[in-house]
Amino acid sequence: MLWMWLACSGGEPEPSVDAVQETGPIEVRLALNWFPEPEFGGFYEGVLGGHYEEAGFAVEIIPGGPGAPTLEQLSTGKVEAALTAADDLLLKRSRGLNVVGVWPAFQLAPNGLMAHGAGAGSFEEISGGNIAIELGSPLQTFLWSKYGWEGKVAAVPYSGAIGPFIADQAFIQQAYITSEPCLAEAQGAEVNFLRAADAGWNPYGSLVALSDPPPPWADDFIAATHKAWEVYLDAPERGNAEISTLNDQMKPELMGCITEKQKPFVYGSDGLGAMSKKRWDTMNAQLIELGLLPEGSVADGAWVPRD
Repeated sequence: MLWMWLACSGGEPEPSVDAVQETGPIEVRLALNWFPEPEFGGFYEGVLGGHYEEAGFAVEIIPGGPGAPTLEQLSTGKVEAALTAADDLLLKRSRGLNVVGVWPAFQLAPNGLMAHGAGAGSFEEISGGNIAIELGSPLQTFLWSKYGWEGKVAAVPYSGAIGPFIADQAFIQQAYITSEPCLAEAQGAEVNFLRAADAGWNPYGSLVALSDPPPPWADDFIAATHKAWEVYLDAPERGNAEISTLNDQMKPELMGCITEKQKPFVYGSDGLGAMSKKRWDTMNAQLIELGLLPEGSVADGAWVPRD
């Protein structure tokens, strides 16, 4: 439990949440690792629905974009909370950032590859050609290693656009279930989304990270976040309406597609917000095997168990 972890972390005692709240709401700047989209719907619901306010917080959501340095912002005190993925958090901790994962919005990794409906239906069916992907990313390194694609499948830079995919029936690119598949379908394409989790690459996504050790208000913030996501998943209209005003690419029909497609990734098999030692240890071991983490690295301490 988080409070036990805090009690054993040493140092001067922190003021209680009640004591802090006597001086007004706790201000939390939450840094997103991408533009406003439904993958962050529960966080927007937390603000719009008053869930954070009821728990004593004044939350400001700060949009991100490509390469958003959310954990660096958290580590340097520019924000109080940040979103990332489990693999990124482990890598950044190994480089000295004092951050810890406390709550994941996505049980299943939302990333993978996108092929045309008449193209590859599984990773095993890919044996040549080009794949547009973030070069040098952990996912690219993992896939090329697992499936022996080195020298057979060419990794080419991913531009972030789906134009090449629409124009070429043989085109395969990286994708997030919260973005490219719905964009392509809106333009008439039939899509096969190959889930990274099905290949064995399954870091927690949209993972809330806090400073390490976590602040005394961490439990209350996590509880409010969890409640807000429950509300959003049942009634996404309020959060989606706000997102559409902040991101003009998010049209109502596109928002509906994304909201439905992401639900299984949010719940996964363990349920909303759950994390397990087995999953964290597996990710850590994979990063070591790929040469991205040094031998002897452990996931213990990188995440906080909850009841």
